[in-house]
Amino acid sequence: MSMTTEFTEYSMGAVKETGSFKNNRRFRALIIIKLCALCGLLMLIALAMTGCASSGDIESLKKNVDVARIDEKQEIAQLKASVDELKSDLASLKDQGVSALRESQSSLLTRVGDLSREIQVLQGRFDENKYFIDKTVKDLLAEKDLQQARIAGLENEIKDLKNKNQQPAPPAAVSEGPVAPAAVQAGDQKAATPTDYTVPQKLYDDAQIDFKGKHYDEAKKKFEKFTNDFPKLTLTPNAYFWIGETCYAEKKYEDAILAYESFLKKYPSNEKAKGAMLKQAYSFIEMGDKKTGKVILERIIEKYPQSAEAELAEKKIAEILHSSDGSKNKKKKK
Repeated sequence: MSMTTEFTEYSMGAVKETGSFKNNRRFRALIIIKLCALCGLLMLIALAMTGCASSGDIESLKKNVDVARIDEKQEIAQLKASVDELKSDLASLKDQGVSALRESQSSLLTRVGDLSREIQVLQGRFDENKYFIDKTVKDLLAEKDLQQARIAGLENEIKDLKNKNQQPAPPAAVSEGPVAPAAVQAGDQKAATPTDYTVPQKLYDDAQIDFKGKHYDEAKKKFEKFTNDFPKLTLTPNAYFWIGETCYAEKKYEDAILAYESFLKKYPSNEKAKGAMLKQAYSFIEMGDKKTGKVILERIIEKYPQSAEAELAEKKIAEILHSSDGSKNKKKKK
C-alpha cells in the first residue's frame, strides 16, 4: 500500500511539474504510461490480496514501474530544457526590442531637440528683422512728424508775410538823397537753395534719402558733415548713430564698431544707445569674435532688461550657444 501511495504522489508531482505542457504529445503519452502502470499496480495488488499473484510477478511489475519512472524523468528533463531555451530566446528578443526602442527614442529626442533649437534660431532672426523694420518705420514716422511741424511753421511764416504785405504802406518820408533799391533795403540776406548745406535740415534729409536709396557712402559723408558743421543740434546724436548704420549696412563691421562706440561715448543716455550696443555686438559676431559680442549682449540684458533689444540679445546668445554645441558634436563625431 505504501508503494502505491508513493507512486501516486510521484505521479501527481510529475503532473504538476508538467502542467503547463498539457498540449504536448509527449506529455500525453507520459500520462498514458503512468495510468497503465498504475492500473497494472492496482491489479497486482488486487491479485496479491486474493492470493493469485506470485512474488515474480510483483518484481516484474516493480521493474516496469522503475523503467516508466526513469523514462518520465528523462521526458521531464527534456521538457525543462526546452522551456529554458524558449525563456532564453524570449529574454534575448525582449532585450533586443527594448534596446532598439531606446535607441529609437534617443534618436527621436535628439532630433526634436535639434529642431527646437533651429526653430529658436529662426525665431530669433525673425524677431531681429522685425525689430529693425519697426525701428526704421518708427524713425521714418518721427522724421515725417518733424517735417510736418517744419512745414506748418513755414506756412505760418508765409501767412504772416502776406498779412504784412497787405497792410497799407506808411507815407514815404521826403528824402534829400536818392532812394535805395528794394533789394538793397532788404539787406544781404540770402534764401537757402536746394544745394545750400548751410541749412542743417536740408543736409540731414539728403543724407537720409541717400541711406534709404542704399547710397551708403554718400549718406555717410553727409552725416559726418552734419556732425562737424552742427555739433550741438538735436539731430546731431541721430547723425552719429546713422554713421554707424551706414558702415554696418556696407558690412564694414570694424568701422561700424568704432562709429557706434563714438556715439555711445558722446550720448550714453540717448534712446538709440541700446540699439547701438546691439548692432555693435552683431558686428563683433559677424567678425568672428563671438566672445566679445556675447559680453555686450549680456550687458544689454542687464542694463535694459525689459527692452526689445534685451529680448533679441537673449535669442542671439541662445543662437551662439547652439552653434557652439553643434560644432562640438561635429568634432566628436569625427
